[in-house]
Amino acid sequence: MSNLQNLGNMLNYDNEIGTPQKPPKLLNVNDYSNWKARFEHYISYTDSSLWIPILEGYKHPTHIYLDEEVPKPISNLDEEQKKAYDREKKALGSITMSLTRELFHSFRGYDTSKDLWKALQKRFEGNSDIKKSKRDLLRKQYECFNFMENELLDDLISRFYHLQT
Repeated sequence: MSNLQNLGNMLNYDNEIGTPQKPPKLLNVNDYSNWKARFEHYISYTDSSLWIPILEGYKHPTHIYLDEEVPKPISNLDEEQKKAYDREKKALGSITMSLTRELFHSFRGYDTSKDLWKALQKRFEGNSDIKKSKRDLLRKQYECFNFMENELLDDLISRFYHLQT
């Protein structure tokens, strides 16, 4: 294998699993559950406090200006509010950087990490009926699982592990 091919394989691998400097990419929507697990590990590894805005949400502080409630300028936030703002921006950035160009286009309108995370879950995991259908289909595939003619043992094992994920 040439050095160029090795480099290409390494880049694909880095995109799939991420690196300490960049989150894993959601390259295939059919692989959402694996990506989600890798992304959760990435966030836990890089800065676990990023889960706060993703799971609990973020609301930018406001103040009253000319009898109207408006967002506080970033320069007027206190230290704790600035930390919360930074966590939200890092969380939102991490999620959006892990989407391909095509997927990002579909999820562009989400302004908070929590909203974007929930939208991804809704789209790729579905509601409770869809989840039940997926479980039923997986159960049927598992029950019908058997060795295929001319299949290598490694391929059989790979198919079996794919069913488990």
